[in-house]
Amino acid sequence: MTYICGPDWDRRVVDIELKENSAIIMSGGIDSLVLYNILQDVDIINIVRKDGFDSGPFPRGKSVISVKEVTTDHRFRIQRTLLHIKDKLNYEYIYTGINLAPPTEYFSEFDTDSRPYRPWKITEDWVKAPFLHLYKYHIIDLARMLNIDISNAQSCLMQLNGHCGECWQCKEKKWGYNQLSIDI
Repeated sequence: MTYICGPDWDRRVVDIELKENSAIIMSGGIDSLVLYNILQDVDIINIVRKDGFDSGPFPRGKSVISVKEVTTDHRFRIQRTLLHIKDKLNYEYIYTGINLAPPTEYFSEFDTDSRPYRPWKITEDWVKAPFLHLYKYHIIDLARMLNIDISNAQSCLMQLNGHCGECWQCKEKKWGYNQLSIDI
């Protein structure tokens, strides 16, 4: 499946090929929700964080495999947990919705200690990250193009339900909509 998404001034191509014996790491946020809806028939893995976040609403009727987080260090959280999942569960491929963070050289408000670590490269061939070259606005546009309802996606890290509007993730979501000239 090939998609072209984003505003006219930054169109990007996304190729997503569903591999058999796959699972997706879902956080409940926009990125993993959109990717899940594109993939459709994959198992869901949720990384259960000690702080209670990253466990937003999941698709109804789908069972969720819960895996406790391996580390609370955000720089290594994804990589170490992926390795743990690969060792413990029998999946050939694991998908993640990880994507680019807003560039701090142009948007200094995102250059904070709360900025999540998002690697620019995935070295494991069994990890599929089709959104790795996208910004939040590309994923929001993709959801809009495919009629995927992201209104209940939970990305805030300050409130378990709803959005504070002030944390890094809430600001990124707002930034994504603003880049598309959409009010939220």
